[in-house]
Amino acid sequence: MKQTSPLVASALLLAGVLSSCGSKDKAAGESATATVETTETTAPAPASAEPAAVLASEAPATTPAATFDINTVPVTDANLGTFPYLSALKGYQTKYSSDSVGFDFDRAYFFDGKNIIAVEGKMVSRTFRPVDSNKPASELMMQRNYENLIKSLGGVKVHSGIINEEAIKKLGEQEYDKHNGSVSTYRPTDTYVIRQKDKEVWIQVQPDDEKYNLDIVEKAAMPQQASVVGATELKKN
Repeated sequence: MKQTSPLVASALLLAGVLSSCGSKDKAAGESATATVETTETTAPAPASAEPAAVLASEAPATTPAATFDINTVPVTDANLGTFPYLSALKGYQTKYSSDSVGFDFDRAYFFDGKNIIAVEGKMVSRTFRPVDSNKPASELMMQRNYENLIKSLGGVKVHSGIINEEAIKKLGEQEYDKHNGSVSTYRPTDTYVIRQKDKEVWIQVQPDDEKYNLDIVEKAAMPQQASVVGATELKKN
């Protein structure tokens, strides 16, 4: 048998070692490449925003406009007299038939500073004009007279100022105009309420140059008048 010389054997051994190292380096390189690709693929996404429910709970809630609470008004036992309770100023009158309108039952709207309140019951709506147009009362005198009178009867002022247009639009302009009594929306109005044990009276006073408007509603349920026609009634007809 032919023997391999020591020199050739050494060369072969060295080649095997180098080949083995090369394979290891290549494998390490491929492994590193795979690691990089895997890292890029599985890199965590940026932190997402908090769940909508959490954000919604943290957002400040919209506070609805407060509704006037009649229970905050003191109960008075003052003698109010006869409906409509409040007279005209001295030297003032309802000059035209259209200046005084009244119903046993109707609806009127009153502004409490935030909301428009519907008050139903017996009502009267009047426009008072000076008997002598050369001697009208000032708007301050109109306002102060009724304020003093109503407060002496135990009433309170609910609001003073122009009625909010947004509140009117929310209610509906046509509906408001149908039941706004004699007051206009572009002039300041004083709103009052008198609360008694068995009575609730709402009042609006609105100066309008030399004249002024006065609306009064005594809150009450509608008197039911219509009924089923009986046999007796049929015979009459």
